[in-house]
Amino acid sequence: MKKPLGIILYKGKSEIDGKQIIVIATGISGKTDNQKTGDMIQTWIMRLDVFPTLAAKLGYDYSVCGDCKHKHFGSCYVNLGHGPNNVMETYHRGGYVEFEESHLELFKNRMLRLGSYGDPASVPIEIWDKLCSVSDGWTGYTHQWNTRFIDPKLKDYCMASCDNATEYSKAKSMGWRCFRIRMSDDFSVPVNRLNYNEFVCPASDEAGNKTSCSKCKACMGLSASTLKDPVIIIHGVDFKIVKFKWGMERIAWKEKYRKFFMYPIKKKKRRRKKRIVSRAIKI
Repeated sequence: MKKPLGIILYKGKSEIDGKQIIVIATGISGKTDNQKTGDMIQTWIMRLDVFPTLAAKLGYDYSVCGDCKHKHFGSCYVNLGHGPNNVMETYHRGGYVEFEESHLELFKNRMLRLGSYGDPASVPIEIWDKLCSVSDGWTGYTHQWNTRFIDPKLKDYCMASCDNATEYSKAKSMGWRCFRIRMSDDFSVPVNRLNYNEFVCPASDEAGNKTSCSKCKACMGLSASTLKDPVIIIHGVDFKIVKFKWGMERIAWKEKYRKFFMYPIKKKKRRRKKRIVSRAIKI
């Protein structure tokens, strides 16, 4: 079978808000430049009616990202102008084929990345059921683990993305396996917090990049062979790390986080109501 450039896996309503989204699989040929993830088929979850960069500006990315705090912080690791936009451009040029049952052969003995961009929770669970049933393994992460709409079966495929110890403990109490981000000055790992064991991600810099995601296979939700939870030091572009830390501080201060965290919040001036004093007129 000739391997296509990409396959359109799904076009339909988002599980988050019902808007039209599209899911496209790329990397079918097995070529990738990502040393951390390794040889994996990528899946891109995007709004169908607008390009990813514009969707982010208009807030339409809620359909595929939900309430992910990284969207509000401006700390998302995905560069929308590169991968997502390029995939959408190729789609509009007719570069991808519609999914057929015979295409499942292309996913056999391959590792799959659920949501190279976009949250897997926005896609009907049947799509992941079909692909994961034939693939050699996968990685999946969701920030929607604490929402009401999420399909409980997603726990079999995805890790709960946790950005601090509080979120980690809550997700564990709900039955999730977790992937936790920690600050570089947090030396509490590996730990046994509330009887939940964590280990340093072996594909991380702090672990010496011992392996890749495609070989590790620890981030497969409850389907993985281990019940321990990986943890990693926050990494990526420097300015995004700064935005993430600033946003997490705002949450710690119990202040509502806003779209632009690097700008000071202006306090609204309270307008004093003029006190009307009625005076009696003397005759």
